[in-house]
Amino acid sequence: METENLISYDDVIDVAYDIFLEMAADNLEPADVLLFTLQFDDRGAAEVVETRDDWEEHLACAIDKDLYAEVCVGLVNEENDELDDVFARLLISRDPENKGCHILWKRD
Repeated sequence: METENLISYDDVIDVAYDIFLEMAADNLEPADVLLFTLQFDDRGAAEVVETRDDWEEHLACAIDKDLYAEVCVGLVNEENDELDDVFARLLISRDPENKGCHILWKRD
């Protein structure tokens, strides 16, 4: 598939964040949901990151990094401006004909 036919990274972030919001209460500890809700306006972020190689072991198949994008949702550390409290990692298909999402949730 050619890259011009793929969903943009901005749209991938929007899709990932919508999925995260829909599923967070059922998959995160209540304290994490509260923390995220209270601090999202000041420190919250959803950003595309380099797709990590560990998805292949979680999914037991090869991942085409051109067809999938990884999005992390969490809180940014104000001192170093890095996303350091990640509540979910989402692997989103960029193929509009083959939508799919896999999520790894934060576990304490």
